[in-house]
Amino acid sequence: MRVGTCLVGVLLSIPGAVWAQSEDAAAPKVVTVEVMGGWGVQLGETEYLPDGAPTDFQHPFVSGWSAGATAGWLFARDLALIATYEYRTASSVEGSVTGVIDRVQGSVMYHTAVLGLRLYRDLGPGRLRADMGVGVAFPFETETEYDWGDGLAPAGISGSGTRTDEYAIGFGVAGQVGYEVDVGGPVFIGLGIELRAFQSNNNDEQTRLDNVVTDLTAVPPVAVDATIDYGDGQAQPSTYAVADLGFRLAVGARF
Repeated sequence: MRVGTCLVGVLLSIPGAVWAQSEDAAAPKVVTVEVMGGWGVQLGETEYLPDGAPTDFQHPFVSGWSAGATAGWLFARDLALIATYEYRTASSVEGSVTGVIDRVQGSVMYHTAVLGLRLYRDLGPGRLRADMGVGVAFPFETETEYDWGDGLAPAGISGSGTRTDEYAIGFGVAGQVGYEVDVGGPVFIGLGIELRAFQSNNNDEQTRLDNVVTDLTAVPPVAVDATIDYGDGQAQPSTYAVADLGFRLAVGARF
């Protein structure tokens, strides 16, 4: 009788032990959410801003701020699936052409969404983390602003001009390395260095010119108001790469 009672007790305890192991296995699977901001530089064309003369150019040094959010699911002890959204804006330094262009400056604003993996490694009071993913840059525009100089006044050109180039959705990759530390409860802070690159094109998009001199060497120069359509025979479409290297500060929590 005692033997039978013991066997029953053992059998009843097995499901409880299995369930406890299942709970332990599920424990590392946590949800992570974080918001982030940062500053970085664009790694695009190296020379397009005039530097004192129509044939002299300078490095544009395009820089700006970004903001975004990341959601993640830790499906293994050191590995998480993450999804990231970011909004970025950047502008170049100013260029000029003596007597012709008082100021010329380029800018870009765009949104990206990336899906990837994050690897963790415990180190010191916190943990190292490395991200890698693929994603999209949603349709965006680049804009170049001109302030015309007094030298163009005899040709009837004055004030400001704007060139706006439209680009379609782009595809690319993103990676980040960083370090995070818990600061109390579920909250943590992280700091990272990120590199992203997306390539798009202007097929079926437009370039809009508003009081823009397209050829400074023409005699006399002419300011143009026009819309150029790509992909319908008016102009040959071209590709454009949006790439940047930046620092990111994140504040997040685990649940």
